[in-house]
Amino acid sequence: MKYTIKDIAKITGYSVATISRALSGKEGVSEEKRKEILRIIDQLGYIPNQSARRLRSKETKNILVMIPDIENYFFNKLIKGIETEAREKGYNIILGDFSDSQEIEEEYYKMMKGQIADGILIVGSLSEPQKVVEISRQFPMVVISDYFSDELVTVCIDNFKAAYDATMFLYKCGYRRIAKITGKIGAILSQDRLKGYKMALENLGLGSDEKYIKYGDFKYESGYKLAKELLSAKPCPDAIFCSNDEMAIGACDAAKELGFSIPDELGVMGFDDIELSSMVTPKITTVHQPRYEMGKLSAQLLINILTGEEVSKGKYILDTSIIPRDSTKNANITK
Repeated sequence: MKYTIKDIAKITGYSVATISRALSGKEGVSEEKRKEILRIIDQLGYIPNQSARRLRSKETKNILVMIPDIENYFFNKLIKGIETEAREKGYNIILGDFSDSQEIEEEYYKMMKGQIADGILIVGSLSEPQKVVEISRQFPMVVISDYFSDELVTVCIDNFKAAYDATMFLYKCGYRRIAKITGKIGAILSQDRLKGYKMALENLGLGSDEKYIKYGDFKYESGYKLAKELLSAKPCPDAIFCSNDEMAIGACDAAKELGFSIPDELGVMGFDDIELSSMVTPKITTVHQPRYEMGKLSAQLLINILTGEEVSKGKYILDTSIIPRDSTKNANITK
């Protein structure tokens, strides 16, 4: 249920003017009364509770950007988009790398209680979905890339569809034994990419074979190691679809070491379209994610929340596209 300021006035027994003064931090409301009003607003999930949380202290004009691994190439353009939008609107960003550690992630939430920033942009939270929702009730938040709940503002792509399209692309290129190296399977986006891959194979009448599915962690080393495992299978796959470009580069290196000709004997496809994917040999066919645009939109939505504008909760989905390159046959084929 969406509450108006009049609803809050009826529930608390205070006038609309008193509620407004409590939210704006103006004089005329005792500290005890203001705390009581803010507590009730938080409990009800009234939209301005985000602003109310900020008004308990001075505005910092900082945004905390939380990412799970600063070494991952995925984040460079994303952060650039955030930085560009934030600076245009008069905000600075604080970059927090929680290093794939839930404990460190929790430390950043504790730091927010010390009022280091006005709001949070987070990618790849390790917390339970309900925990992320609870944090969003304490601090203005936008989630990027991974999806947790309709109660959150989330900027993402359709990972299921993107993986489905990528698998169909490999089929159009002539590959029939298509293997999959996933990202961290605890991540919802990894699960969605796996589901999209499986659905495409089912619809093609090929069926998914568990021996052709390996569970990676988005790092080069897992792509390299798991590709070697896949290529030892009998019969071995004739294509490997990796859930990011770093693993795809690792898979290509493993295949070349084992003497496979790419793309004739083995096709390799990545995901993300990081800059490195077009610099290696062979250049990696991949799924393009609009990372810069995702960063800009997420910062825009968070700043809208911080400035009191109404922002609808749920998914803000950006389009993906397939970028054909040298690691697959018939690279001139488009979707």
